[in-house]
Order: sequence, then structure tokens, then C-alpha cells
Amino acid sequence: MDYDYPEIARAITSMIEQNIGPLLGTEKAQTLVDTKRGQTNYIDKIAEDTVITYLKDNEIECQLVTEESGLLSEGNLKVILDPLDGTTNALLGIPFYCVSLAFWGEKKYGFVKNLCTKDMYEAFEGGPPLKNGEKISPACTESVASGYIGKGFLKVMPLVDAWRCFGSLALELSYVAEGNLMALVDLREKARIVDIAGAHIIAEASGVTVTDEKGNPPFAGEFFRNGKFVGKKIICALPDLHERILNALD
Repeated sequence: MDYDYPEIARAITSMIEQNIGPLLGTEKAQTLVDTKRGQTNYIDKIAEDTVITYLKDNEIECQLVTEESGLLSEGNLKVILDPLDGTTNALLGIPFYCVSLAFWGEKKYGFVKNLCTKDMYEAFEGGPPLKNGEKISPACTESVASGYIGKGFLKVMPLVDAWRCFGSLALELSYVAEGNLMALVDLREKARIVDIAGAHIIAEASGVTVTDEKGNPPFAGEFFRNGKFVGKKIICALPDLHERILNALD
């Protein structure tokens, strides 16, 4: 069955905003609750339940891949979701968090919405990357990148003048696609498919190269193992800088 991915993404995001809005800044948001994969913050569970309910109510046949519950249901279409990427920021009142969605069907579509600025990033695989309906490009004029420290990071540091760490991989990668950041380098081996699936599509549509530390697609094969998401190192930058980063890590 053909689905309108952008329409679904916008509807899901609108419902998440409506349901978590009253929780922001409250103690209840931080309360730990049980899920099938362990405990999580109440605000994350509400965000995820919102999506599960939407997909069920609208009879969307898909396999849902989500941070809190892992794999749910079956279908040729995969919907890969982080309903609140940057939860810690949201709980602390730091305005940098988003909804991240990817649709893997006959075609791939990525969608990231900054829940603080309301900016929406999206792209179909091979199509133009968009921010609020306008085409974006990764032509960053400032030598600033986002980096998460891990093995080899000291070798990468000299390649960029200034490093930042914002706390939402999906938004940071979208910022690389837009040209606000030169690169995103996460060497902690903790990036999961739910963290970057949507932004990955947007970034590659803009011409940004996204790989692991060995230059391979980070989630071409297995991304869920023994009940847990596989964690990866990721390198995201325009091809020339991307190659220099890989060479520094080699």
C-alpha cells in the first residue's frame, strides 16, 4: 500500500507535540516507567505511545522500530522512530530536541522536526533536502563541527577549529545538511539506527557522506542484536573533509 510519508510524519509530530507539551518542565516527565526493554522517562513513553496509537488508528501496516520498545508489529514498510531525540535537553529546559522519523518502503524518506524552533527538515532518498519547504545545502562557511569524544578523537580535533556537542544527533546531522555545521563525528560507538535514520537520508540527499569509522554505511546490515540496538561510530561530513577524518582515524 502506498502511503503519504510527509503527511504521516507531520501528523505524528503534531500529536507528539500536543501530548508532551504539558509535561515539559514537570517532575512527572522525568518519572521512570517500565517498557518491554527496561525503564524510560515518562515523557519518552508518552511520545512513543502517541505514535503507536496513531499508526494503529490509521491502519498503517508497518514494522515500527522505536527506541523504547525495539521492534513492533510487521509490514513491508519500516518506520524508524525516535519520538524525542534529546530527552535530556528537554528535561533540563535546554531548547534543542526533536522528533526523528524515517520511512523505509519502496522509497526512503527522512523527517526531523526541531520541537523548539519548529523547523522541519525532510528529504526523499535521491531528492532535494528541504528545510520548511526550501532547499538546503551543506556549504558551511565556519569551521565548526559537532563532536562526541571517543577513541581517536584527538586525531580528528586539528581538522576543525571549534567543536560543539549539542545532545541531539538527529538535529546535529540536519545542521550539517543545512550548512550550520561542517561535520558530525561521534566516536562513542553509541549512535543507533533510531538516532540518525531520518537525518541520515536528509544528509545524504544534501551531498553529505555518512559512514562508520571505516567508511562503511553504518546501518546497512544488522541494527538490532540480542534485544538491544547496535551502537555505531559515525562520521558525517562533505566528501573531502569526510575522507580527511577517516584518514586521521586510520
